Amino acid sequence: MYTDQSGPFPIKSRRKHQYIMVAVELDGNYIDAEPLKTRNAKDLTEAYQKIFSRWKATGVVCPNWHVLDNEAPEKFKQAICENNCRVELTPADMHRRNAAERAIQTFKSHFKSVLAGVSDSFPIREWDELLPQTILTLNLLRQSHVAPNISAYAYHHGSFDYNRMPLAPMGCAVQFHVKPDRRKTWGEHSMDG
Repeated sequence: MYTDQSGPFPIKSRRKHQYIMVAVELDGNYIDAEPLKTRNAKDLTEAYQKIFSRWKATGVVCPNWHVLDNEAPEKFKQAICENNCRVELTPADMHRRNAAERAIQTFKSHFKSVLAGVSDSFPIREWDELLPQTILTLNLLRQSHVAPNISAYAYHHGSFDYNRMPLAPMGCAVQFHVKPDRRKTWGEHSMDG
């Protein structure tokens, strides 16, 4: 498991999130992310615990080795050790040794493409609400390292059922159907969502 934090997002979310913790698991080539309010030890630890819990809940991945930036707070490193993970810090000024650095670039490119496709009326302060589907679509596109014929998503969660959960463009404008008993004779059959 490798983790690192992005730089500040240009707009603080309505829930006060401004950073993103990005984690990558190399066997499955799976990238995960969690929004952060700040880069302090408390927020880093909470975000890490959420990602670790999600991965452990899959029953496929249980990280036992964690590589992170050498500037990591002690409380954060202690939480990692409490999860029975060995902590490894990257050497100073050797950011390329942390695979999460490359994962951040990949995640940011995908997230920027998602944001480029949202409706002009999308409230940009809700950007953190787009993260779960961004992670899903990103990992559906990524190939697993240990099983190259399946996606990173399939390695972690099993096959994705498109019939059960159809995917639509994120942040797009929608129309809601107006039932016949709630509209006038010549009224429109839908309204803006």
